[in-house]
Amino acid sequence: MSHAGVRKLENAEASDVITLASLRKLAEALDCELQYALVPRTSLSQHVKERAESVARERLRPIAHSMALEDQAVQGPLTKLQLELAIKELLEGSRRELW
Repeated sequence: MSHAGVRKLENAEASDVITLASLRKLAEALDCELQYALVPRTSLSQHVKERAESVARERLRPIAHSMALEDQAVQGPLTKLQLELAIKELLEGSRRELW
């Protein structure tokens, strides 16, 4: 690989426009193996818990709306308790319900 070719790849990388094909060529020229990975920003357990909370909120929203229309809305600490129980149920149940 020429010096100009390397500089072009370096510029493409710096500009976030480098392609996997280019990286493969570079790896081959350097007698390397190309590997790329997606690295989570949070732990798996944190991600699952956040997803459970999101699903629980989605499930409770229409119920809360109906209850409010009937002037039977659950307020304050009870709303939080309902959410916590729904999250716990999701975490202890099948993980398929989370996705």
